[in-house]
Amino acid sequence: MKKVYIVLSALFLILLLAVGVYSIFHLNANAAKPELTFGSLLDGEYSSGRRNWYAEAFPQSESLKSMNKALNGFYNFSALSGKDDVQLIVTADGQIAQGGASLQPDTNSAAQPSGSGDPADGTQPTETTEPNNVEPSDGLQPGMIVEDLGAAMLIGNRAVEVAYAEYDTIDKYSAAVTSIATALGSNVNTYCVLVPNAAEFYTPEAYHTGECSQSGMISYAYGKMGSNVKTVDAYSKLAAHIDEYLYFRTDHHWTQLGAYYAYTAYCEKAGLKAEPLSAFETGQYDVFVGSMYQWLKDYPQAAILYDNPDTLKYYRPHVDLDTTVYSDTTLTNGYPLGTICHVDAEISNKYLCFLGGDHPITVIKTDVDGPVCMLVKESYGNAFAPWLTSHYSKIVVVDPREFNQSGKPTLDIAQFAQEQNVTDCIILDYPMMIGSENYIGHLNRLVK
Repeated sequence: MKKVYIVLSALFLILLLAVGVYSIFHLNANAAKPELTFGSLLDGEYSSGRRNWYAEAFPQSESLKSMNKALNGFYNFSALSGKDDVQLIVTADGQIAQGGASLQPDTNSAAQPSGSGDPADGTQPTETTEPNNVEPSDGLQPGMIVEDLGAAMLIGNRAVEVAYAEYDTIDKYSAAVTSIATALGSNVNTYCVLVPNAAEFYTPEAYHTGECSQSGMISYAYGKMGSNVKTVDAYSKLAAHIDEYLYFRTDHHWTQLGAYYAYTAYCEKAGLKAEPLSAFETGQYDVFVGSMYQWLKDYPQAAILYDNPDTLKYYRPHVDLDTTVYSDTTLTNGYPLGTICHVDAEISNKYLCFLGGDHPITVIKTDVDGPVCMLVKESYGNAFAPWLTSHYSKIVVVDPREFNQSGKPTLDIAQFAQEQNVTDCIILDYPMMIGSENYIGHLNRLVK
């Protein structure tokens, strides 16, 4: 028997050696090698980069990764089996957290012209996105940040992002919002609307309490903001309606109904009278399989999302309006787009219905005799913006990720707000952004 073990061990070592030699001569030439410098060698960056390069350059690396995910998907998670219907937990780096492992985060659209805003017209956004740290893929929304995520959880036929509190980072977010309010000055009312995502309401208790409590994160962030920021309690409004269709099950966004309840909270804070839902004409898209499925689709369990698509219901503004998208603050060479857009059946990302997706600047002009509002947002703000059309003569929607970095135009938020006669500024974000150093950097660079 000992001889058998020796022979098997020798064969295994020979196989490993053969694979190693084969990989040396068949490495992917397109993989970028790390640059060897004295500094990178000292701080360990070179060795780490070298490992990452080899993993990327290894022959058939993507196929091997997909096979590994598929095999992992068949594991039986005994600690979760039969408990709260949790089927799968995947960490930010794509690894399965077996048995409910720690949620510690991994720390290491053009459109065809049309101006009516009617989904029945030719306003057709495309899925041209540039999310941070994520390669664009069909259905993946801008704003889906892998950085600082705790985990993706598949529970029943719903997938959610589970946030994990990083209070030092939240401090920086609050400071960035306060800095914007200070730059805008006392002539502009600066509001902050922080909204929870679906994990806060539809996961087992352990995943929305303690360090995963989004209520706690939001309260903490608000408490750290300056007195010149008017904070809006959208959380309570959403929590009071959790039995309604507030969040998509296959996508990380909220529905427009969810955004409506945040809008009513904003109206209360701003002294406005919220329009009733009955005042709006509605329509819907019946098959929407969104970003959470795209994230988890390599795992067999995710088939339940594909087999149970979302329905996207939209509420069309009832005022006359004109919506135009611009690439920079000069507001020239813009193209018309709908506030509520038609999305073709073959486009899986139906969330593009709202503003046609993310753009540097979107200007919505209405026939309302009212002030001017600026909405600073990531993609959660897209479903929120249409509700503002009943109260403002102009809504200027700004995506801070599109400015003040290499290859992007510049934006001085104070100067731009003055040029646009802005009286109210709303900064709206969801939990993944208040914990994202990358996004906070975008906010900080708005202040010159």
